[in-house]
Amino acid sequence: MKRHFYTIGSVIVLLFAAFIFVILPAMVGETARKKLPPFGSYDGKNILYEQGTPFAKAVSNYAEMLKMQGQEINENAYFYIFNYAFNSTVTKMAYDSAVEKSGWRVPETAISRNMLQYFYDETGKYSSKLFRQADENRKREIYANVKESLISQRYYDDAFGSEETVGKTALFGLKSSSKEIPFIRSMGEKMRSFDAALFNTDNYPDEMSSSYGKEHSDLFVTYDLSVITVSDESTAKTVLNRLNSNEIIFTDAVTEYSSKNYSGDDGKLRDKYSYQIKNVISKDEDFKAVCALETGKTSAIVKTGTGYSIFKADSDAVQPDFTKSETINDVHKYLNAYEKGIVEDYFTEIAKNFASDAVQNGFDKACKTFDTKKIEIPAIALNYGNLAILGTLPLRSAQEFADAPNDENFLKEIFSLKQNEISNPLVLGKNVVVLQMKEEVDGGTDEATASQTFPAEIAGFDREAAQAALFNSPKVVNNVMSVFFNNFMNKN
Repeated sequence: MKRHFYTIGSVIVLLFAAFIFVILPAMVGETARKKLPPFGSYDGKNILYEQGTPFAKAVSNYAEMLKMQGQEINENAYFYIFNYAFNSTVTKMAYDSAVEKSGWRVPETAISRNMLQYFYDETGKYSSKLFRQADENRKREIYANVKESLISQRYYDDAFGSEETVGKTALFGLKSSSKEIPFIRSMGEKMRSFDAALFNTDNYPDEMSSSYGKEHSDLFVTYDLSVITVSDESTAKTVLNRLNSNEIIFTDAVTEYSSKNYSGDDGKLRDKYSYQIKNVISKDEDFKAVCALETGKTSAIVKTGTGYSIFKADSDAVQPDFTKSETINDVHKYLNAYEKGIVEDYFTEIAKNFASDAVQNGFDKACKTFDTKKIEIPAIALNYGNLAILGTLPLRSAQEFADAPNDENFLKEIFSLKQNEISNPLVLGKNVVVLQMKEEVDGGTDEATASQTFPAEIAGFDREAAQAALFNSPKVVNNVMSVFFNNFMNKN
């Protein structure tokens, strides 16, 4: 799915499109004909998928756009369509609300002028004959849709500008200071190159993982359990009573009742380690009771993360064997997930020793001594967020530095270095990094190019920022995922 479907600009384009209601294909069965719950709301107003609503119109428009591009309209496509339609509907509601509060009204002359395009003849000119022959209901529909679109367009133009100008000055939208472009351009004028040495945390020694595992062996005890999970406690009581009275066996209860959130179709609990089971069970006393089950015994009802569960012990617990590579690998996975600081501290200490050696003997020799490859980073600008407007793409010379443009601490550290100075160890993604600043060079963006492209790019940033702020507003309640999957997926 292309990104432009999601932008405010494309939302406005959609508002000018023809409005028709599309009945979803056969994949949704009866869903298309029954009343659906709201897909969400904006400022307390429900967003409904019903004929004639802005949301239904937006769904129709996005579907038609995809069809015109030759894309298949299936379940996955409709999920994205509903998401984009929801965003465009929220945007429209926000724009309309802002215009209404301003007191602005759409001039009749503007509506008439924009209606002309619906009555062009084959030469592309307005035809009064076509207008007279048009159905009155159709003309009223066009009038209403044009008026509705112009309201949203008024807000969009005032906030983000349009192509209309007075001389060289944009008629609508926020105006830029004459000093804004030179200021932004100056941000990329000084560029720095670096040498870097990396210590990958994936290389944490097996003996260290084994040592941690032995000290915390209770975390890695494995349990052979089956589980039934239901959404409400009353159902869980029914299941437990039937199990206790031998009305049903555990495997059949799995098939009949379980949501299988924590198991496969056979009911076997996917997570075998003690620490994994503890993440599933809400209360510590319940966790201890489940772990203490004798083989063949069934637990009481246990509150779990997604509902209420009943566990059964299928065999005895097994103590971890830290001579097995599989167990050691699992300990390493645990460390990366829950105790990442331990691993990072280990490599930070190595990196400190590397930095000391590099100061005394040079960066290249230190790389050989510590058996790590030197990575050369070409001259880059200080560009937090990796904004293309500065004309550079910082730290993309190696995949290991892919996260650097969004790491404020990392950028602050390396751009504070003097020439030939060596940094402190820095954690960056899966690596601990030491860098040496090589040189500073002049860079920046061509002034003529900047003058032409910066205004449009700045306006683009304004639109993206406004869009992000709107969708994160407490006024927006987004239930698209739950409503779609509960009502459209796998329906016959």
